[in-house]
Amino acid sequence: MKYTLKADKLELDFEVDPSFVEALLGAVRAAKNPSTFRVYTPYPEETEGEGSPDTYDAGKWYDHGKEPIFEDAEGPHQEVDRTETSYGKWYSFILMWLVNFDREGEQPERGEKTRALAHSRYAGKVVKLVRELGGTTHATYDAIEAAFKNNESARLDGLSDKDRKSLARQVAENITQVSSILFADLSDLLEYHNPLEEEEV
Repeated sequence: MKYTLKADKLELDFEVDPSFVEALLGAVRAAKNPSTFRVYTPYPEETEGEGSPDTYDAGKWYDHGKEPIFEDAEGPHQEVDRTETSYGKWYSFILMWLVNFDREGEQPERGEKTRALAHSRYAGKVVKLVRELGGTTHATYDAIEAAFKNNESARLDGLSDKDRKSLARQVAENITQVSSILFADLSDLLEYHNPLEEEEV
C-alpha cells in the first residue's frame, strides 16, 4: 500500500506491506472484541538464508489445538492439529490471498507467494494438510473461519456465513488457477463440486 504525506514544503512517499496492515487491523479489532482465540501475530522467523522461499511468511499460529475452529466442523476438520507449522503456513497464505481479493486496491504478489510456498520445505506438509481438511475449498473455509473469529482480515468484515462460504469457494478456485502452473500438487486438490453448497442442503 502506498501513502503520501504532505506538509507545507515537505512531501514524503512510503509503502507499507499489506499483510502488516492486515495484522495490525486484526490486533486492533481483537483488542476491541476479545475472543477465546489468540491473534495471529507476524514475527521475524529464522530463515535458511537471504532470499529463502520461506521468508514471505513470517508469522506464528498460536495454540488452537485439535479442536474444530467452528462449531459445526465435522469429519476431517477435527483431526487436524492447528498448532503445526504447516497450518500456520496455510493460514498465512489465505490471509495474504484475502487482501483486496476481488476488490480495487493494491494486490499482493499472489503468484510469487504461491511459487515461494511450492518451493519451501513446507510444501509437502501443506498439501497433506489441505488433503486432510477435505480439499482446497474446505481448507480455505477453515482458515477463513479462523480469520473471521480472530477479526484478522478486513476483507471478511460484515460477511454472513453464506457469504464466507461463497468467498471461500472463489478463493479456492483462484488459488487452483494460479497454482496450476506454480504449485501443481496443490492445484489437484480442488473439489469438483462445491462441497460447501452440498453441506447446506
